[in-house]
Amino acid sequence: MPRLFAFSLAAILCLSQSLNATTPEDGREFTRAAGDNVAMPKQCQPGKTSAEALGWRWKRGTKVRIQYLQDNFTANEVAALSRAVNNWNAALAEIDSGVGFIVDEGEADNRTGPSILVQRGEPRGRDRVGELRLRSVFNGKVSLSLTISPVVTDLEALTSLMTHEIGHSLGLADCYECRRGTTAMAAFKSKNKGNEVFQPSDCDLHMVAAGYAIRAEPTGSLSRLDGRND
Repeated sequence: MPRLFAFSLAAILCLSQSLNATTPEDGREFTRAAGDNVAMPKQCQPGKTSAEALGWRWKRGTKVRIQYLQDNFTANEVAALSRAVNNWNAALAEIDSGVGFIVDEGEADNRTGPSILVQRGEPRGRDRVGELRLRSVFNGKVSLSLTISPVVTDLEALTSLMTHEIGHSLGLADCYECRRGTTAMAAFKSKNKGNEVFQPSDCDLHMVAAGYAIRAEPTGSLSRLDGRND
């Protein structure tokens, strides 16, 4: 069984090209990772149980609207996707990023603030079940689109996929060599079975927290991640 890709590298290249000039001071919601040296918990082994960081993430304090394209998902599917959103929000409340996700039932509009539009469609690239891409930048407001393959209908797989893709928007890279069940960024088991992770792991949250840390701030807020239970 070939490993199933949940994310397209083209999205990162697209984001990098479009947002290369972004800095924390210029008002945009997406900003370059801080890249600080924060001690990693012992159980987090990059490439085995822990993903590494990408170059881009939502700016500190950003509130991101999650919008489901009308008639693309059943009520149960929306609930499964929103489960991942809620799990990330609960985890993010433990770190000093101020980033949060809000499920928006209104009509999709990328002009009113940072957002992720979630829709059904065929991701670009062979064997991909999901793809996160830059949708637009309007007055410095970044909008992304998440395309989910129609083959992903299992509710747990949808939660797993959404957890994975939100991780990308927070600066986490794919970890296809990581063991399933250890990180949200591991590969899918099959096209309709996820990676057995439905909320960010300790290591996922540690990497996100490290990305939002700045050298002028104490790192004490990161130490409590070592004892967090999944």
